[in-house]
Amino acid sequence: MPPSPLSPPQSDPTPIFELFRGSHATELLTAAVTHLNVFGRLASDGKQYEALRGELGLSPRAAVVLLTALRAMGLLALDEQGKLELTPLAREHLTPGGEFYVGDYVGLAASSPGVLAMVERLRSSRPPGAAADEGGAAFIYREGIKSAMDQEATARHLTLSLAGRGKNVAPLLAERVPL
Repeated sequence: MPPSPLSPPQSDPTPIFELFRGSHATELLTAAVTHLNVFGRLASDGKQYEALRGELGLSPRAAVVLLTALRAMGLLALDEQGKLELTPLAREHLTPGGEFYVGDYVGLAASSPGVLAMVERLRSSRPPGAAADEGGAAFIYREGIKSAMDQEATARHLTLSLAGRGKNVAPLLAERVPL
């Protein structure tokens, strides 16, 4: 008899998830440093989210992905006025021209296929393979918007992938969050 959907796994799969997601973090960080100059744009003063998003030329969703990731990495923070600002770590090591700048080191990956694909996804906000004049979203379904979820094979692959992760996470979430 299979275990209950509320039974958590015997071991914690978090290290596997972190290793897998690590490539995305590397790609986002490299894109921010070498292709978008996020840290240079914030070096002199903080900026409101919309102002920075406009300078970066990103859609709202792409900006949320990038800026949330950089905040989660401990490189950006919000000040009392709600402006995005560099953390001390980012200020010391990711401000172009700084004494301890490591952006050139991060830039070693700037032309890798994964980073270039990440930059394209951030800048275009289109599903991979979509024509330049097509809008859309990668893995979002919304009526009237072309999506990778419109293709059966892609939708099935994503759904099964997320189900595998959810099967591990959901029982622990249900256990810890009182409903």
